[in-house]
Amino acid sequence: MAVVCDDLRLFCALAQPAVGIAIFLPNKAVVTKNIISVVNVTTVQSIKVLWVGIGCTRLTSRDLIAIAIEETFKKNQLNLSAIAGIATIDIKAHEVGLLELCHQRNLPLKTFPADVLASVDVPTSSPRVALNTGTCSVAEAAALLAAKCQILLVPKQIFKSSSNHENVSPSTLQGAVTIAVAQAEKEYI
Repeated sequence: MAVVCDDLRLFCALAQPAVGIAIFLPNKAVVTKNIISVVNVTTVQSIKVLWVGIGCTRLTSRDLIAIAIEETFKKNQLNLSAIAGIATIDIKAHEVGLLELCHQRNLPLKTFPADVLASVDVPTSSPRVALNTGTCSVAEAAALLAAKCQILLVPKQIFKSSSNHENVSPSTLQGAVTIAVAQAEKEYI
Protein backbone atom coordinates (compact mmCIF):
# COMPACT_ATOMS: atom_id res chain seq x y z
CA MET A 1 0.00 0.00 0.00
CA ALA A 2 1.30 3.47 -0.87
CA VAL A 3 0.18 6.96 0.08
CA VAL A 4 0.64 9.79 -2.40
CA CYS A 5 0.83 13.35 -1.14
CA ASP A 6 0.62 16.22 -3.63
CA ASP A 7 1.95 18.71 -1.09
CA LEU A 8 5.59 17.72 -0.55
CA ARG A 9 6.13 20.38 2.12
CA LEU A 10 3.16 19.13 4.16
CA PHE A 11 4.38 15.56 3.78
CA CYS A 12 7.86 16.45 5.03
CA ALA A 13 6.47 18.26 8.06
CA LEU A 14 4.04 15.60 9.14
CA ALA A 15 5.60 12.30 8.09
CA GLN A 16 7.04 10.25 10.90
CA PRO A 17 10.49 8.99 9.82
CA ALA A 18 9.49 5.42 10.70
CA VAL A 19 6.46 5.44 8.39
CA GLY A 20 8.28 3.52 5.68
CA ILE A 21 10.29 4.30 2.61
CA ALA A 22 9.73 7.68 1.03
CA ILE A 23 10.09 8.07 -2.71
CA PHE A 24 10.05 11.59 -4.09
CA LEU A 25 8.75 12.07 -7.60
CA PRO A 26 8.41 15.47 -9.26
CA ASN A 27 6.24 17.42 -6.78
CA LYS A 28 4.91 14.24 -5.16
CA ALA A 29 5.92 12.04 -2.26
CA VAL A 30 5.05 8.36 -2.15
CA VAL A 31 5.37 6.49 1.13
CA THR A 32 5.20 2.74 1.19
CA LYS A 33 6.01 -0.05 3.62
CA ASN A 34 5.98 -2.83 1.05
CA ILE A 35 8.31 -2.05 -1.80
CA ILE A 36 10.29 -4.46 -3.92
CA SER A 37 12.74 -2.10 -5.57
CA VAL A 38 13.46 1.56 -5.07
CA VAL A 39 15.11 3.95 -7.48
CA ASN A 40 16.21 7.50 -6.62
CA VAL A 41 15.25 7.57 -2.95
CA THR A 42 15.90 11.03 -1.55
CA THR A 43 16.06 12.26 2.04
CA VAL A 44 14.38 15.56 2.82
CA GLN A 45 14.78 17.63 5.96
CA SER A 46 11.54 18.50 7.71
CA ILE A 47 10.37 22.07 7.51
CA LYS A 48 9.64 23.90 10.74
CA VAL A 49 5.86 24.43 10.69
CA LEU A 50 4.55 22.88 13.92
CA TRP A 51 4.00 25.10 16.94
CA VAL A 52 3.68 23.49 20.35
CA GLY A 53 1.47 25.39 22.75
CA ILE A 54 2.33 24.74 26.39
CA GLY A 55 0.61 25.48 29.65
CA CYS A 56 2.27 24.29 32.83
CA THR A 57 2.28 24.58 36.58
CA ARG A 58 5.01 26.57 38.27
CA LEU A 59 8.37 24.74 38.38
CA THR A 60 7.39 22.03 35.90
CA SER A 61 10.56 20.17 34.96
CA ARG A 62 12.17 20.24 31.54
CA ASP A 63 12.03 16.43 31.52
CA LEU A 64 8.26 16.33 31.96
CA ILE A 65 7.75 18.94 29.22
CA ALA A 66 10.05 16.98 26.89
CA ILE A 67 8.22 13.70 27.60
CA ALA A 68 4.85 15.37 27.00
CA ILE A 69 6.00 16.67 23.61
CA GLU A 70 7.62 13.38 22.60
CA GLU A 71 4.64 11.25 23.62
CA THR A 72 2.17 13.61 21.93
CA PHE A 73 4.17 13.61 18.69
CA LYS A 74 4.60 9.82 18.75
CA LYS A 75 0.90 9.20 19.43
CA ASN A 76 -0.10 11.55 16.59
CA GLN A 77 2.66 10.43 14.19
CA LEU A 78 4.22 13.88 13.97
CA ASN A 79 7.89 14.52 13.29
CA LEU A 80 9.75 16.19 16.17
CA SER A 81 12.13 17.86 13.71
CA ALA A 82 9.18 19.82 12.28
CA ILE A 83 8.76 21.82 15.51
CA ALA A 84 9.07 25.52 14.73
CA GLY A 85 8.88 26.62 18.35
CA ILE A 86 7.12 26.70 21.69
CA ALA A 87 4.31 29.11 22.57
CA THR A 88 2.80 29.98 25.94
CA ILE A 89 1.38 32.75 28.10
CA ASP A 90 3.64 35.70 28.95
CA ILE A 91 3.66 34.92 32.68
CA LYS A 92 5.58 31.72 31.83
CA ALA A 93 8.33 33.59 29.95
CA HIS A 94 10.79 32.88 32.79
CA GLU A 95 9.65 29.34 33.63
CA VAL A 96 12.91 27.41 34.08
CA GLY A 97 11.72 24.10 32.57
CA LEU A 98 10.44 25.84 29.42
CA LEU A 99 13.59 27.92 29.03
CA GLU A 100 15.85 24.89 29.52
CA LEU A 101 13.90 22.88 26.93
CA CYS A 102 13.97 25.71 24.38
CA HIS A 103 17.69 26.22 24.94
CA GLN A 104 18.47 22.49 24.74
CA ARG A 105 16.52 22.08 21.49
CA ASN A 106 17.35 25.48 20.02
CA LEU A 107 13.67 26.46 19.79
CA PRO A 108 12.21 29.95 20.01
CA LEU A 109 9.75 30.69 22.80
CA LYS A 110 6.81 32.91 21.81
CA THR A 111 4.69 34.36 24.58
CA PHE A 112 1.30 36.06 24.47
CA PRO A 113 -0.58 38.16 27.04
CA ALA A 114 -3.68 36.64 28.66
CA ASP A 115 -6.07 39.05 26.93
CA VAL A 116 -4.74 38.05 23.49
CA LEU A 117 -5.00 34.32 24.34
CA ALA A 118 -8.54 34.90 25.67
CA SER A 119 -9.61 36.26 22.28
CA VAL A 120 -8.88 32.94 20.50
CA ASP A 121 -11.65 30.38 19.91
CA VAL A 122 -10.49 27.00 21.21
CA PRO A 123 -12.13 23.56 21.30
CA THR A 124 -11.34 22.98 24.98
CA SER A 125 -11.63 25.82 27.48
CA SER A 126 -11.02 25.62 31.21
CA PRO A 127 -12.65 27.84 33.85
CA ARG A 128 -9.91 26.74 36.30
CA VAL A 129 -7.18 27.98 33.95
CA ALA A 130 -9.13 31.24 33.52
CA LEU A 131 -9.13 31.80 37.30
CA ASN A 132 -5.35 31.36 37.48
CA THR A 133 -4.26 33.12 34.28
CA GLY A 134 -7.03 35.39 32.99
CA THR A 135 -7.64 33.22 29.90
CA CYS A 136 -9.59 29.98 29.53
CA SER A 137 -6.86 28.46 27.34
CA VAL A 138 -3.09 28.63 27.27
CA ALA A 139 -1.76 25.66 25.27
CA GLU A 140 -4.38 25.60 22.51
CA ALA A 141 -4.67 29.37 22.13
CA ALA A 142 -0.88 29.86 22.16
CA ALA A 143 -0.34 27.15 19.53
CA LEU A 144 -2.99 28.68 17.26
CA LEU A 145 -1.60 32.22 17.66
CA ALA A 146 2.00 31.17 17.05
CA ALA A 147 1.03 29.16 13.96
CA LYS A 148 -1.28 31.95 12.75
CA CYS A 149 -4.03 29.43 12.04
CA GLN A 150 -7.47 28.45 13.31
CA ILE A 151 -7.33 24.65 13.43
CA LEU A 152 -5.35 22.51 15.87
CA LEU A 153 -3.57 19.37 14.71
CA VAL A 154 -3.63 18.08 18.28
CA PRO A 155 -6.01 19.46 20.92
CA LYS A 156 -4.75 19.78 24.47
CA GLN A 157 -3.16 16.76 26.10
CA ILE A 158 -2.44 16.81 29.86
CA PHE A 159 0.62 15.18 31.45
CA LYS A 160 1.36 14.99 35.17
CA SER A 161 4.49 14.00 37.05
CA SER A 162 2.49 11.27 38.79
CA SER A 163 1.81 9.55 35.44
CA ASN A 164 3.83 6.48 34.49
CA HIS A 165 6.40 7.37 31.81
CA GLU A 166 8.71 4.84 30.17
CA ASN A 167 12.46 4.87 30.89
CA VAL A 168 12.36 7.92 33.17
CA SER A 169 13.01 8.16 36.86
CA PRO A 170 10.02 9.75 38.63
CA SER A 171 12.46 11.86 40.65
CA THR A 172 13.36 13.92 37.55
CA LEU A 173 9.72 14.67 36.75
CA GLN A 174 8.00 17.56 38.42
CA GLY A 175 4.76 19.45 37.82
CA ALA A 176 2.05 19.22 35.18
CA VAL A 177 2.00 20.29 31.55
CA THR A 178 -0.63 20.74 28.85
CA ILE A 179 0.40 20.39 25.19
CA ALA A 180 -1.42 21.37 21.98
CA VAL A 181 -0.06 21.44 18.42
CA ALA A 182 -0.95 23.68 15.47
CA GLN A 183 0.50 23.81 11.97
CA ALA A 184 1.56 27.06 10.31
CA GLU A 185 1.15 27.55 6.58
CA LYS A 186 4.66 28.95 6.28
CA GLU A 187 7.92 27.68 7.66
CA TYR A 188 9.34 29.52 10.65
CA ILE A 189 12.87 30.60 9.81
